[in-house]
Amino acid sequence: MMSRREFLKAGTIAAGVVTLGQAVTAGPAAAKEKFSGPAPEYEIYALKYAGPFRSKLAFVLWKHGWNEEIDRYYYIWAIKGKNETIIVDAGQGPTYAGNKKSPNYVNPVEMVSRLGIAPDSVKKIIITHIHQDHAGGMEVFPKAFPNATFYLQKQEFDFWIKSPIAKKRAFDESSDPLANKILADMEGTRRLKLISGDQKIMPGIELLLTPGHTPALQSVAVNTQKGTAVVASDCAHIARSFKEEIPSALICDLPGWMRSFDKLKAKASSIDLLFPGHDAALLRDYPKVAEDITRLV
Repeated sequence: MMSRREFLKAGTIAAGVVTLGQAVTAGPAAAKEKFSGPAPEYEIYALKYAGPFRSKLAFVLWKHGWNEEIDRYYYIWAIKGKNETIIVDAGQGPTYAGNKKSPNYVNPVEMVSRLGIAPDSVKKIIITHIHQDHAGGMEVFPKAFPNATFYLQKQEFDFWIKSPIAKKRAFDESSDPLANKILADMEGTRRLKLISGDQKIMPGIELLLTPGHTPALQSVAVNTQKGTAVVASDCAHIARSFKEEIPSALICDLPGWMRSFDKLKAKASSIDLLFPGHDAALLRDYPKVAEDITRLV
């Protein structure tokens, strides 16, 4: 038997534990509620800056179609919201494109201007992976978009910029040394944000780690009027890859790529809202809004 004073003291401690437990439980819920409500809706645009490039179908659909040929195009993307436009990828840089004589090349900076986007208004640029046709434009993008922060997976950055394996021929031919040097110089500055895994960077926009094509390619989930769409970049080179679960011939991690297919199919509201990196249909089958620019959703 305890005294009345001891009883009241014990009751006070117990009440405190209950209150603390409620506070801990309510904390995340309260934070979640702060950002609750309908996410803003965005429009997605494909900006074709080079192509067509002619190759065997088997190049973009692994081991299928050695006797068939296909046209592929090079794109960057714009995600337009009511108050902000996000650019996805930087395309090829003008030096690399000139050396390789990329057909019908237009500086990706010029493609952004065709959509009527003021360079100073761009605050976020997402780099999906460090291949020359997606990150090579870093040769010119930091100066062209002076207020932009660049978002990239840390694992992707560490591989291409720091790993000696990336210097071997099997990898080295896929990237642009000039752009890589600029990325390396940006490390530790406010202009380069290195991400680890999935991360929402603003309401309605989420970065998704989708390795396979490269060590840490990232895709972008976008809230649209049709539901969740995904700018998948080279998680698939053509839409057929998503439907048949066959990647391209450029594989870094095949099991990882299969998991990435599953992840994006589960994330998108429909398979038709998964937008691949090089499909001619992005240019051919969607409403044209400017020269070589189409609205996907």
